[in-house]
Amino acid sequence: MAIDYEALGRRIKAARKEKGYTQEQLAGATGLSQQHIGNIEIAANKLSLQALVDIANALDTTADALLCDSLSFTASEYDIKSQQLLNDCTEKEKESLLHLMSEMKVAIQSNKA
Repeated sequence: MAIDYEALGRRIKAARKEKGYTQEQLAGATGLSQQHIGNIEIAANKLSLQALVDIANALDTTADALLCDSLSFTASEYDIKSQQLLNDCTEKEKESLLHLMSEMKVAIQSNKA
């Protein structure tokens, strides 16, 4: 399957805006030029693997999330958003959240029966 650079550009732009970054701020965070970021977003330029990784890291997302239109298999949106929520948590916070999720799952499943 070929990479859909238009979809990739749209996802990068959406993630950038969600993060509250301008093209200039994303360029500063990645070491790419503002013009290159703009061209990536409109699919005028293809990006290198390193640029994709740098952009994903700067936007606190995954390459998987950005490339999902071009992959045969990708993590679900729930998996991606869950991981994004956990990214800035301490180990103790992650442990607490996991415990809460386990209890909530049991409660939800017991209500189905």
